Amino acid sequence: MSLRHVLPALVAAAMLLPGGAALAMPAKTLIATYVASPPGSVAAGAAFVVSVALSNTGTDTWKSTAPGLVNLSYHWYDPSGAPVVWDGARTPLGGDIAPTQQRVVQLAVSAPATPGAFLLRIALVQEGVGWLAPSNPYAITLQPPYVARFGAVTLPSFIAGGTYQVSVPVSNAGAAQWPALAAPGVAAVTLSYHWHDVVSGNAIVWDGRRTPLATSVDPGATATVSASVTAPPSACACGLTFDLVREGVAWFGSLGSPTARLLTSVAPITYAAGFTSTALASAYFGEAKTIQMTVINTGNQPWSASGSNPVDLSYHLLDANGNPVIWDGPRIPLGGDIAVGANKQFTIGYTAPNTAGTYTLVVDLVREGIAWFQSLGSQPFRQSFAVSSGLSAGYGATTTPQQATIGATLQLTTVVANYGARTWTPGAFALSYHIYDSGGTPVVWDGARGRLPSSVPPLTSVTVPISVALPSGTGGYRLEWDMVQEGVSWFSQLGVQRKQELFTIVPGVTFYGSGFGHGVGMSQYGANGWATGVTGLTLTGEQIVARYYPGTALQFVDAQRPNNRVLLSAPSSQGRYVCGDNRYFAGSLADLNSSGGMRVINEGANNQELARGGGGQNFQFIARNGVLEVWANWDTPRLVYSGAGPITVAPIDGTQPLGFIQKGGTYRGNIRFTNLGGTLRVINVLTYDDYVRGVLPLEMPTSWHAEALKAQAYAARTYSYTAYKGTVRDYDVTDDQADQCYGGTRVEVPTSNAAVTATSGRVITYQGASIRAYFASSNGGYTLSDGCWMNNVIRSGSTWVCSAGQPYLAPVPDPADRAVAAPVNPRSSWTVTFTSADVRSAVLRCGGPDIGALQAVDLSNQVPLGVGHPISVRVFGSAANADLRADDFLRNCLGLRSTMVRLNPF
Repeated sequence: MSLRHVLPALVAAAMLLPGGAALAMPAKTLIATYVASPPGSVAAGAAFVVSVALSNTGTDTWKSTAPGLVNLSYHWYDPSGAPVVWDGARTPLGGDIAPTQQRVVQLAVSAPATPGAFLLRIALVQEGVGWLAPSNPYAITLQPPYVARFGAVTLPSFIAGGTYQVSVPVSNAGAAQWPALAAPGVAAVTLSYHWHDVVSGNAIVWDGRRTPLATSVDPGATATVSASVTAPPSACACGLTFDLVREGVAWFGSLGSPTARLLTSVAPITYAAGFTSTALASAYFGEAKTIQMTVINTGNQPWSASGSNPVDLSYHLLDANGNPVIWDGPRIPLGGDIAVGANKQFTIGYTAPNTAGTYTLVVDLVREGIAWFQSLGSQPFRQSFAVSSGLSAGYGATTTPQQATIGATLQLTTVVANYGARTWTPGAFALSYHIYDSGGTPVVWDGARGRLPSSVPPLTSVTVPISVALPSGTGGYRLEWDMVQEGVSWFSQLGVQRKQELFTIVPGVTFYGSGFGHGVGMSQYGANGWATGVTGLTLTGEQIVARYYPGTALQFVDAQRPNNRVLLSAPSSQGRYVCGDNRYFAGSLADLNSSGGMRVINEGANNQELARGGGGQNFQFIARNGVLEVWANWDTPRLVYSGAGPITVAPIDGTQPLGFIQKGGTYRGNIRFTNLGGTLRVINVLTYDDYVRGVLPLEMPTSWHAEALKAQAYAARTYSYTAYKGTVRDYDVTDDQADQCYGGTRVEVPTSNAAVTATSGRVITYQGASIRAYFASSNGGYTLSDGCWMNNVIRSGSTWVCSAGQPYLAPVPDPADRAVAAPVNPRSSWTVTFTSADVRSAVLRCGGPDIGALQAVDLSNQVPLGVGHPISVRVFGSAANADLRADDFLRNCLGLRSTMVRLNPF
């Protein structure tokens, strides 16, 4: 466009303004031609670049700097020619362009934000002066950026709350790419959905689960998305609408894009079952019955066998009036999930009631913590069956005495005949008794059980052994024999006549005992007996070890294992655990000396030597102000060290032990000190052999046979070696009876040191590992398994049983224990008599009930049966009975020397 006409007009206008100056007409013109190929369509609001070939066909240079600056720009028009954007963005020319010159300029264009058809004209502009003639108009369609087109979608059958994968084909019909991942300034596009109620049109779920795109989708491309769709929580006739969403910006539907709206329905959750089974047979009282049943999942939900609400099979048992005898029957796990339509066979066990009549078995499934299937509308399995007793018995010869000792437990036998229609099986049926006093009042109703030696078919008889615990009161009594179906009823309650026998009880409750100590592992008296050949068989120390610890071997200790660590300070050496004249030390000050001198080492500083003293010189250790102080206590006392430690004192001459003045002893090896809450923690660190030298004289008389001393040395070394605690604790054993008595060098004698030397470095092992080498003074003729000791005796049903125990501590007979003669075992036989009040008080001390007057004591729960130690004691009283662990009751609460006791002499 020539400015020949524009400029005079502008000049004329300027001349008309008040105070305006007249402008001279320029002598040159600005004329341009444009060659460009813009795209036919772009995204509405998008920015794009058009390559424009410019030719200066005028007579004036186009300046790229002011004054006279010329830039490239553009105008946008709607289809009617009305301008939409007049002042387009400027693109510099990149330098002056003289007349006749050409240049290609990359024009940056921003499209209007509204989609539709538009015209673009490219034009130069002399800034502050006017526009040059524009190019011809270019028709450009502005596409909406986010438009989706959905393909055919096949919906599954929805169940309330279920999550499903739905294949959704969708095409990008817009102008913008759908990003699969968000980036700075760019929102990710995901597939989602809405649920609407068809009747009301209300939204049930608006913000459905998002399913990310696998990859970004360009305009014109199609993707098939496996959408995760969760059905509404309740059944409904629903509309499911699929739509895409620019996360954090808008749903495509709100931008005018079509959605995919599909009508469907959501079915309610249904838990239902079908059953097929054989017919129920009649049953006897308390009879265990089974029924084979196939269970079918007829609902629309799989049955989960695990999780927070698993499905189990169970039953109810109803009486003739429909009242529950058992409502919450035992659960039968499914053993795995059961899918819809699948079936599984189960064996259902139930027990017949103890009363005659007609009963109904109702089999159902239950979602634990939620509901039985019946309450959810599913019909359970129902079938009725009859119950009767079928029991009758007769009693023959017995061995009941006419007179017995008060508190005794009698081992009797009774002949019992089966006159009924049912076979008696051991465990389910047993012989028992009731005991009445002379006035006819029952003093023992629930007698001990006599186990049937075998099954007893109808019209046969059997002799049953039984232990009868007698009352503690003197006088006349009546014993009545009665068969019992366990957990169901006494035969006498079914009209079966009991057999009655009269007897008299005379005064006296005496325990006949043997042994001293817990009886686990090696007996010290027994070891001396085997060494001296009292049984006719003379054993070496190694053979004694093999006898008491079956299956073991002797191995040298691991050279890499650290030395033994013995606690010399509190809480060691106090109370009932103290050994001999070992002093109790719980102070904050300790004095050490050694004839050969000693070194003071700081363990906390890489074993730096802090000081050393000569023979007889004293170091003093004090715990105060939260630190450990070390004083060189000769000439003028001086502070050697103050800090956290630990501090170790080592003798310069290893043959000259350290003297611990406050403890009153001398100790081989090193002594370690730390500050423990204002008191000194004192630990003797020494080799296992040196430790045993200080143990052996306190654990076994040093005058005993050398082979017995060797056996004791093996046991003592092994005990401490196995007690190693590593970093869990700063010591391994204490110097008292809580572990083993240890007195340092003050107790050493040549005979015991010789036993240590003869066994040096070897420990007792089982399958390559050191054992817990327990030992006791005397076992009474039979060792006790560690599984039958203290808390290892556990409750099982109505009595106590042993735990498994270690194989190397299995019970073994020990005739040498009681027969040893050099010296004689002073505790091979002893007796203790108790009154009813004594026993009553002991039961209370052991945490048992108030038994009232003592009626009987039963020691028949022995391991091994008949020859070993009792593991529990049954005490019968007028007010209550008690069944107590033997180790607690006999040794702790009654104060007996051993648990090897009987109610009659051995």
